Amino acid sequence: MPFQLRSTTKPIFLFIPILLISSLVILSQVSVVEGGSTEQKTKKLIIGVPGNASFKNFVKITSSSQNPNEKNYTGFCIRVFEEVQKILNSSVTNNDFVEFNGAYDDLVANVANKTYSAAVGDITILAKRWKDVEFTEPFTESGLSMVVPVKPSTKAWIFLEPFTLGMWLATAAVLVYTMFIVWFVEHRSNPDFSGPWNDQLGNALWFTFSSLFLAHREKIQSNYARIVVVVWLFLALVLTQSYTASLTSMLTISRLRPKLLSHSKVGCDENSFMKKYVEEVLNYKNVSVISDEDAYLRAFETGRISAAFLEIPYAKVFVNRNCGKFSIIGTTYRFGGFGFIFQKDSGLAADVSKAILQLSENGILKGLEEEWLTPDKECLKSETTAENIDSLSLRSFWGLFLFSVATSSVCFLLFLGHLLRDYVRHQSSQVADVNASNESISIKTVRVARYLMNAEIGSPWRSPSSDRAVPETDMC
Repeated sequence: MPFQLRSTTKPIFLFIPILLISSLVILSQVSVVEGGSTEQKTKKLIIGVPGNASFKNFVKITSSSQNPNEKNYTGFCIRVFEEVQKILNSSVTNNDFVEFNGAYDDLVANVANKTYSAAVGDITILAKRWKDVEFTEPFTESGLSMVVPVKPSTKAWIFLEPFTLGMWLATAAVLVYTMFIVWFVEHRSNPDFSGPWNDQLGNALWFTFSSLFLAHREKIQSNYARIVVVVWLFLALVLTQSYTASLTSMLTISRLRPKLLSHSKVGCDENSFMKKYVEEVLNYKNVSVISDEDAYLRAFETGRISAAFLEIPYAKVFVNRNCGKFSIIGTTYRFGGFGFIFQKDSGLAADVSKAILQLSENGILKGLEEEWLTPDKECLKSETTAENIDSLSLRSFWGLFLFSVATSSVCFLLFLGHLLRDYVRHQSSQVADVNASNESISIKTVRVARYLMNAEIGSPWRSPSSDRAVPETDMC
């Protein structure tokens, strides 16, 4: 029994030194990794900065006045990175900026092959670049937008533009129909609508049309006509107010009229991805590659391009610099935005992303955007007027037109029904004519029509002031 005890405890005592040695090895490896990570974060970083940025508001490199070999780095992207350095204190504060004059894809490749520790500038976050380097959180608004010149509207016929052609035709049709109803109801008993035919139609047209702008002097005697006129006046009020508001907007707002087709000339940055996107996704065939901000302005002035596709930060800067001449319109096509890049597995991208979020939350990033990118107040006013003011169409008012026409039609039918009823009574009260049965249908029709055109209606729906006898000769 003691022999068995010694045989089982001996391996246990032998295993304890092995555990101690393994623990020491693991701890040493951890300390090496942590030390290496700390060393990587604190060592001097060589940061590439694009020297050929299209817009100098983002990255601007100038030579020092005191030492021509020394470079000064300014711009929105540089200022954001400097604010990040203040938050991180030690991680990325020890660095040197190096100007890189080459394509942005080549700059990314130099970070990937560890020529540079990182890159700072207006570098767009793209999927194909993501596999080689680590991007930080984007620090700008992402997306692609269209910039077009501001073209004031032609002023000669602008008074016709508040309404579409269909709207004008519908208004004229309802006006004429209302005029006919008012004339038909009023011309028998109202002296203002009686007289020769040309005077009757002229007065009816004048009454209906002038109600759009001023109070009419003619008095309406029939209650049927009053209902028609009340509905017409309501329609006229809505139309005049809408017309005035739309015309005011058109007279005070510069309008954009980009008529871009697939063969239209457009411009974009010197970026292989951007040109491919505009051609293959947006289906523009005539795409010109523009190098910088001044080249865009020259291309617009010479007519080389009629619109430019710029990333939103670029577009804001371009509109700000050329205040009142260009504006941003259309749909925004979403991209990744601008971000800083670091080597794979460096551990710095996460720290910088966190710092960028802090800048956004405490308002510093917004302040930098207002300083470098946001247009001034006058340009902001121009930008808010960039929306095209569409002409008012029948689609917006068809319900009101239908209500007016329906009301006029119902009043007309009711009035006509009362006339026919009175005609039947009038015929029954007359002495039977021995030749009446021998009259043709056409003669009877003419007799009825003549009565309807001249007879007064004996109905409480007519104002008592309009009562007067109709000569017998007018009824036959």
